[in-house]
Amino acid sequence: MRKSKSGYYLDENRKRSRQRPAGSGRAVALWVVDVAMVVVTVVAAVALVAALLSRVVDPRATSLFAFAGLFYQVIFVVNVGCALWWIVRWRRWVILSAVALLIGWGNIKLFYRSDLQQNPTEVVRSRDDVVVASFNVKGFAGTGVDKGGYDEVGQLFSRAGVNVACVQECYYYNEERRDYFYDRLDRLKYRIFVNTVPEQKGSPTGGGFAILSSYPIVRHGVADADESNVNAIWADLRVGRDTLRVVNAHLQSTGISNVERNETLTTQVIGDTLARTKLSAVAVKMVDNYRQRASEADNLADFVASSPHPVVVCGDFNDTPVSYTYRRVRGRHLADGFVEKGRGTEYTFKGLYNLFRIDYILADKEHFEIKEYCSVDSLLTSDHKPVVARLGLIEE
Repeated sequence: MRKSKSGYYLDENRKRSRQRPAGSGRAVALWVVDVAMVVVTVVAAVALVAALLSRVVDPRATSLFAFAGLFYQVIFVVNVGCALWWIVRWRRWVILSAVALLIGWGNIKLFYRSDLQQNPTEVVRSRDDVVVASFNVKGFAGTGVDKGGYDEVGQLFSRAGVNVACVQECYYYNEERRDYFYDRLDRLKYRIFVNTVPEQKGSPTGGGFAILSSYPIVRHGVADADESNVNAIWADLRVGRDTLRVVNAHLQSTGISNVERNETLTTQVIGDTLARTKLSAVAVKMVDNYRQRASEADNLADFVASSPHPVVVCGDFNDTPVSYTYRRVRGRHLADGFVEKGRGTEYTFKGLYNLFRIDYILADKEHFEIKEYCSVDSLLTSDHKPVVARLGLIEE
């Protein structure tokens, strides 16, 4: 038999090679991880496409895509992780992740805006600017004993120089407390309030929507054809020689209570049969509310489109920027304050890992320049963060 240069017989070498395991333990483990990552990569790519479809697929037809859209940014990050894995492993699966990321890249601006995209020195403030705030005060966190919630909100609006404030879920336990709140807002002397909560013994004496303005309110009304289920109000404001229509919306909520969140939206739900049953009930509730919210979004979009004046839409949409609701209400003619001038992520719902931006200020892009935008962290009166935008009127 022929010998190799090292002196070993080639046939013997081949025999020993056949007797050795196909790979080391580390190689086998890596192969298992690769197989698992293939599954994750495919699922993540499909989920990202499903999330994108949530913007165009009506939840009344199917709510499957709406659930994917709810976690768009999480799904996107998972796709980034998959792409990095396959780059390191130098496998062709990176192509699938790359294609998914390219398809979804345009929506990142709805969730994240880098500080590098703007220069604070570029902001030119004017006395003619309209400073708008939107805040779901959650009944001022049940301010029935003390008046701290009213003080906090009043101080916020005063510090920010707010000219127009849209407030949702504003409850007053008696007329004296309502007047106390108004006294904190002496700049905003023009006010309308729409009560959407039936008055009952032992409950707040009022609740619903308020539009507060330093400009004269010349007209106002309810934006819904069915006034028994009010989800938006409007007011026409006289701003100099112009008329501005402000819409204050609070669309159908998810209907999930704090108890349900604590019992179902945790990692423990995976191994808990009772929790999974409760999670199923929560999902059914969310499906019903997605459908209700879609109808409200359609009605609101039609109302905004029919406005004879430049429009600013504020409110709690109870849905993310990758959703049918957001797309319908924003349409093609409204600019999103965060997209234009936000920083970082600026979530507005304080809960569920601070993932969600569901409160908005949208302005007619043909008539307004969005100069500044921010959400405020400091207030303790609500599970929402107030959002504030400075709008400059574009002269025609």
